[in-house]
Amino acid sequence: MRSARVQHLVLVGAGVVLVGSGVALVRTPPRADAPDIGPPVAAAVGSPSAAAPTGPADAPTPPAGPLAVPPPVTVSLPRTPGPVPLVPVGVLGAGALQLPERPTVLGWYAAGAVPGGPAGTAVIAGHVDSARYGSGPLRRLLDVQQGDIVEVTDAGGAVHRYAVASRTSIAKPGLPPELFRVDGPARLALITCGGAFDRRTGNYADNVVVLADPVP
Repeated sequence: MRSARVQHLVLVGAGVVLVGSGVALVRTPPRADAPDIGPPVAAAVGSPSAAAPTGPADAPTPPAGPLAVPPPVTVSLPRTPGPVPLVPVGVLGAGALQLPERPTVLGWYAAGAVPGGPAGTAVIAGHVDSARYGSGPLRRLLDVQQGDIVEVTDAGGAVHRYAVASRTSIAKPGLPPELFRVDGPARLALITCGGAFDRRTGNYADNVVVLADPVP
């Protein structure tokens, strides 16, 4: 059971592209700059330890066996005026994370680690903004500082606290497979779009990855 789950995990890490809609109706192309802080992503999470991918998936795959903690329902970000709803997401056939359309709702990668769990990197992702809906709360990731606190509340009411350790901008397409580990140290990864906006494609140039460590 664990082997199949890990195989699905590597598929996502090897080919995932986080697509971010941009606000295209402005005169000057927008940017979502986020200077790197802390160690780079690869150094922070280590190397993958899973098998090769077996094929795409278009819906969340529940983890095998009972969850160590209930699934997350909201996340509270630094300098954001209230909790942001979370919904479980999977992977589209093309390898992209299946993100909520509205930037005000974020996705938790349900086939990976669970926030508050004993191991693995729990992934929460969403659009930085949208031509239809405007900016979302993940724009705050562009200026978080080391030590800032992120709180994830699960369905049982428990609050899991994380301290920001690093922020890294990674050129699209793709994300390091290390971000989708279900083993290794427990961490939280927050992912959105950043860099320059391309009017032709309607996407930003980079993925912005913030890693945070559990607070005892």
